[in-house]
Amino acid sequence: MDIKDTIRSFMIEEFKESGFHAGIRDDESLIDTNILDSLSILKLISFMDEHFDIMPDEDELRPQTFGTIDDIKSFIERKTAAK
Repeated sequence: MDIKDTIRSFMIEEFKESGFHAGIRDDESLIDTNILDSLSILKLISFMDEHFDIMPDEDELRPQTFGTIDDIKSFIERKTAAK
């Protein structure tokens, strides 16, 4: 399973009550659509720690890091490449 599929599977399971579904585009804002809020971002960070062994630095804790599926994927790729 690639990174996007892993992210989507997690989000479908964890954020379906917030409105996340398989039809969400990779470039669709997860914040503007109210799928992600501060608590769900914490869940997402915990997921990234467990599955990819990465944690955002303080300066990476901003909406742009988690704005879309594409943003999250890029963040994970940058962090794992830096290891």
